[in-house]
Amino acid sequence: MKGPIFELRDVWKTYCMKGVETNALRGINLVIKDGEYTAILGPSGSGKSTLMHIMGCLDTPTKGKVFIEGREISQMSDDELARVRRDKIGFVFQAYNLIQGLTAIENISLPMRFSGHGRGESQRKAKDLLAKVGLVERMHHKPNEMSGGEQQRVAIARSLINDPDVILADEPTGNLDTKTGKEIMDLLESLHKKTGKTIMVVTHDTRLAARANREIRMIDGHVVEK
Repeated sequence: MKGPIFELRDVWKTYCMKGVETNALRGINLVIKDGEYTAILGPSGSGKSTLMHIMGCLDTPTKGKVFIEGREISQMSDDELARVRRDKIGFVFQAYNLIQGLTAIENISLPMRFSGHGRGESQRKAKDLLAKVGLVERMHHKPNEMSGGEQQRVAIARSLINDPDVILADEPTGNLDTKTGKEIMDLLESLHKKTGKTIMVVTHDTRLAARANREIRMIDGHVVEK
């Protein structure tokens, strides 16, 4: 049996605005095993995106402990955390987060360039990934020349460029129509089956969540079912 890739112990996240404290996460205890395909399901404001951002080292808990492959993230240096975000975790966001002035192949290859690889090597791998998401013919198009579904496919390809162990997708179908959203979920499901990567998808859509192998339900900062 595969061991945990994430473990959270009594994790809280508290925001303070104008002297008012709001608990986005309230004592989360959770284990995600390597290779799982998990959906984090809950209404807006339930804390699911906050949870994903903390697991992806994009944010830190107010209290509690978060472990990635047995290492507590609070014990990692800034450089180590940057390497985890760059090499171990691939991110897919609702708003795509593509750089508007770059083409599809340039957007995809950028994280690999940041890792120190050359332009030629990075673009060869980016082209291979474009083929996997069915967009080779759009490689030289910029985001404003592509549909929302095409932009999200580019974002998924970009998340794979450094061959991460984990894909974290935060409402990846939120800006898409039903048909295109299904195609994106088909793609993520196919990637999981073919690569065995750990995939976590944040969604408020029960139909999309039902496609995962495991559902984690959140309400008001609590995990109510896991």
